[in-house]
Amino acid sequence: MRIVLLLVAALAFAGCSSPKDSTQAEVSATKAELGQMNRDFAAALNAKDAQAAAALYTEDAVLIPPGEPLVQGRKAIEEYWRGALESGGVRDVSVETMDARSSGSLGYETGSFVLTANGPDGEAVIDRGRYIELLRREPDGRWLSTHGIWNAAPE
Repeated sequence: MRIVLLLVAALAFAGCSSPKDSTQAEVSATKAELGQMNRDFAAALNAKDAQAAAALYTEDAVLIPPGEPLVQGRKAIEEYWRGALESGGVRDVSVETMDARSSGSLGYETGSFVLTANGPDGEAVIDRGRYIELLRREPDGRWLSTHGIWNAAPE
């Protein structure tokens, strides 16, 4: 009986103490950490590697390309970028993070991009735009995109 009372008392005291995580300030990821996904993405496109580009998205991610249907799932995202790369259009991609924040394992990044592509006549066409990525930190610490959308920058 005495052991049962000690156990009940220990559980009662444990229930009164606050969890360690709730008393500590949640540490946000840095702008550089959150922007790494898109820097890696630009590098993958510049390397003409659709598989590496798609690996930066979660399995159930969604792309919302301008004027096109939704692209759902990592496999479909890989095919989308493979088509863009195989069309010979993408020459050079660069990104710049404008803002990025996180709370726990969720975050976002907004930024701008410059994409140089081949026009129909083979001449370079420069596309400038903006993007937002919703990000989730994976168990290995990497931030992957769950949703991505982009549009043209105002002229």
